[in-house]
Amino acid sequence: MNKRKIWKINKTVLPQHSDHAGVMWHGRYFNWLEEGRINALSKAGINYFDLTNSGFELPLIESTIKYILPLYIGDNIRIESLFSIDKGPKIKISSKFIKENDKVSTLAEVNLVLVDKNNFSIIRKRPDFISNAFLKLN
Repeated sequence: MNKRKIWKINKTVLPQHSDHAGVMWHGRYFNWLEEGRINALSKAGINYFDLTNSGFELPLIESTIKYILPLYIGDNIRIESLFSIDKGPKIKISSKFIKENDKVSTLAEVNLVLVDKNNFSIIRKRPDFISNAFLKLN
């Protein structure tokens, strides 16, 4: 059985990420989730900017976030993400925000689709360079 690759990034909650109580603002989670997936794509061989210049886009079509423990200014976080990509058009990414004490603070899932930027139609037959990179993400 193949073990799925876990893609990781590390972040620190800074003052600009938080509200007046020092708790990380809920919108920042989406920024970090996007940073994590763009970083993973890059490591798998797809520069996101090259992807968009080639006429493709990966828009978010669905998301869920479950906040378990708050994140505070100064917290160091590890974000671990798993990609689930099959032959269908949906790309599912499940992520965990993990505090330094290895406690999961947040669970998130985002779903994307590959689209043609010119007409925003869903791409069902992916170009080889994208399919090859997606294999590395799984």
